[in-house]
Amino acid sequence: MTQAIINEIEALDARRAQATLAKDAATLGELLGDDLVYVHSSATTETKSQFIERATTGFYDYRALTSLERTFRVIGDVVLVNGDVRIEVVVKGATRDFVSRYLQVWAKRGDTWQMVSWQSTPVPAAR
Repeated sequence: MTQAIINEIEALDARRAQATLAKDAATLGELLGDDLVYVHSSATTETKSQFIERATTGFYDYRALTSLERTFRVIGDVVLVNGDVRIEVVVKGATRDFVSRYLQVWAKRGDTWQMVSWQSTPVPAAR
């Protein structure tokens, strides 16, 4: 059962990443909970509507989201995902390419899972 849930979350997160890259507001609206708290590695905090607007209108121009590693903890109707992701994005004309360490939270809502929280911290570049 636990592995089936992890597989489902992995598939949903792949859809979320693809929707972000494609600027697909409808899919993001389906996958993100109405109570989403999205904290970027810059400490900027956004609601669901703010994130979707900025991610689909060009404020953020995501070029690539590459999952480097992640672990899952299934706790009832909540899944905690800890991982590292390489993010390539253009923000206000500035290209950023960095690795972020994150905690992502998915919650079961009826028959579906939705992402309800994202919190990330930049990983310092190797010196």
